[in-house]
This record gives sequence, structure tokens and C-alpha cells, in this order.
Amino acid sequence: MTAIESPNSMFRTLGIGMESNARQYWLFQVAGWSAMGLLSYLSLTLWYNPGQLAPVIHTVLQSVLGIFVSHPLRWVASGTWNMPMVRRVIINSIAVLTASLVWTLLRLYSFPWLTGEPIPLSDWGGWMFASIVVFGAWTFCYYALKYYRHWIMEHQRAVEAQNEALRASEIAQRETLRRLEAEKLIRDTQLRMLKYQLNPHFLFNALNSVSWLVRKGDAPGATDMLAKIGNYLRVTLDHSDEIQHTLEEELETLDLYLGIEKVRFGDRLNISLDVEDRVREAAVPSLLLQPLFENSIKFAVSRTVEPTTIHLDAKLVDGRLHLQVRDNGPGALLPADNQNEEPQGIGLLNVEQRLQSAFGDECEISFDRLQPNGFVVDIGMPAQTLSGRPLTP
Repeated sequence: MTAIESPNSMFRTLGIGMESNARQYWLFQVAGWSAMGLLSYLSLTLWYNPGQLAPVIHTVLQSVLGIFVSHPLRWVASGTWNMPMVRRVIINSIAVLTASLVWTLLRLYSFPWLTGEPIPLSDWGGWMFASIVVFGAWTFCYYALKYYRHWIMEHQRAVEAQNEALRASEIAQRETLRRLEAEKLIRDTQLRMLKYQLNPHFLFNALNSVSWLVRKGDAPGATDMLAKIGNYLRVTLDHSDEIQHTLEEELETLDLYLGIEKVRFGDRLNISLDVEDRVREAAVPSLLLQPLFENSIKFAVSRTVEPTTIHLDAKLVDGRLHLQVRDNGPGALLPADNQNEEPQGIGLLNVEQRLQSAFGDECEISFDRLQPNGFVVDIGMPAQTLSGRPLTP
């Protein structure tokens, strides 16, 4: 985005700044009347009085007189500049006629005085008409240049205003970029903090399960669980810097976690997945599903001896990714049941905060008990790939 240059080259070429009104006026005044004298010499003096000095002097003299006689026209034109058009035309016409009469009389008396040749009375009208044409042209040129100069100044102001607006826009864009970068840095930091919060929580529960198997006397089960815990931690540590990954990768990580829990709960834990193929490449926050399943295991599987099924639905609904995790256990406590117990625990609260940090108002999460039993968590978020391309239905 570059600044716009103002077309003031005409005046700059002549060496005239827009602020030098007097210098500009006298330059055009002298140049114009010099051109008038040259034209008069070539068309009249040289033709009718070749080789005579007096007519040449008269030609020069009438141009000099024209400079002084036309000068009051500038005062008239400047004084009537802001008047209505009709009044301006009338006043300037009177001024042109007056100047023409004065210049004609000066020429009529100076020519015989210099040359000794009388001017017939019948020629006076022609001299007067020529004077009117000259001073009418002078007034027209004056207004034309004044209007042009006025247009240049207005255009220059507009260009300066536009350049100022462009500079302000550039500053605003830079500030917006800095703000967005700062917000992104904050969001990424928050997501990492929330993600790191899950690992100690999971590890605490997993080690408790190993301890429980040891106390139970199930050494093979404890060994198997430790191996699965090590495999799970290796995978999560290898991808510890990931803020988002595909749903397919999330399901692979979830499978490692559920393998650990299956060792603990055996046939009491059943898993059902219904995932549309087209949403497997959708971008989701890493470790999104594990807290949801962990919540169901805590409030459903571990609180009953009956087999409990945790089901995952992942599909595209109206161009958005919809995830639903539900179980058929006794159900988690809701706020209305017990104001002193956190119904979501660390898991659901963590998921809600991470979704809000990653997608803001573009995501929603809700949870509720099912009838006659069970608990359900619904999540809606933008359906897009890691590159930001929307998923097509």
C-alpha cells in the first residue's frame, strides 16, 4: 500500500510553488503580454511598417501598458470569486469594458505621438473591439488558471487525506496483526496448560488401577497394564507439542487409553464407535475424547458391577462436526442434585475450557442425564481440516 502522488507537476516544472501566488501571477502576466506583443509585431507591425523603429516601440509600449491596465482586473476577479455567477459575470464584464476603453485610448494617443501618423476615426471601433477581445481573453485565462489552481489544491488535499487514511489503515492493520498474534499465543499457551493438566490426572488414575490389580493379586494384569501405560505415555509424549490433530489420530490415542481401562474393568466396559469416514480428517483439539470417556468410566462403569457401554457418535451435521459420547450407567451428578459436588470433574471442565479457547463462540458443549439411566455429552465445532479447509458434506 503506497502513497498517492499529487499531479502538481505543471507548477513545479515552472518553479512555482503553490504558496507563491504573486510570483505565479507576475510570471504569467509578463509571459502573456510578451506573447501578445510578439504576435502583434509579427501580424501587424512587421506587415504594415517593415523596417520602422517607431511602430516597434509602440508595439512594446502597448504590451507594457497592457500589463498595468490589466492588473486591476485581478483585484476585480479576486474580489468577486465567491459571488454568485450572474453578479460575477456582470462586474467582470464592466471591468473588461473599462480596461479595454482605457487601453484603447492609451494606444490611440501613443501611436500618433510615436509615429506621426494619424488614426482615422473610423478605425477607433476596430481598436476598441480588439481591446475587448484581448482583455476578455485575459479575464478568461485568469479564471481558467485560478480554477485549475483551485482544483489542484483541492485534489492535493484529497490526496493528502487519502494518504493519511492509508497510513492510518496500515497502522490499524499492524496493530490488528499484533493483537491477533498475541491472542493466538495466549490461546496456544492456554491449550497447552489445559492439555498438560490431563496427563497427571490420567497417570494418577492409571497408577491407582495398577495398585488395585497388585492388591488383587493379578500380577499379569498389572504387568500388562504397565506396558499399556508405557505405550500410551510414549505416544502422547511424542506428540506433546500438538495443539490439534485429526480425529483419526485422536481415535488412535483413545484406543490406547481404552486398552488400559479394559485391563482394569474387563467385561464391565464395552465400547461402541460410530464414526463417519468423512469426518476422520477433521481437526480436533488433542486429547479431546479421552476426558469424555474417562468421565463415563468414573461415573458409570466404576459405580456398577453391571456391563456398561460407552458409545461415540461422530458425524457431520449441517456442515459442523458433531460429537456425542453417551453411556448407559447410573449417570453423573448434575448441579441440581448436589451443589457441593462438581458434576463434570476435571475432564469435562477441561474439555469445555479447551474448546472455548480454541474455537470461541463457534463451538458448544452440553451434557445431561438420560432416562431411565445414562449420561450424554454433546459437542459441536467447526468441521475443517488441519489446513483450515472446510469439510464437504
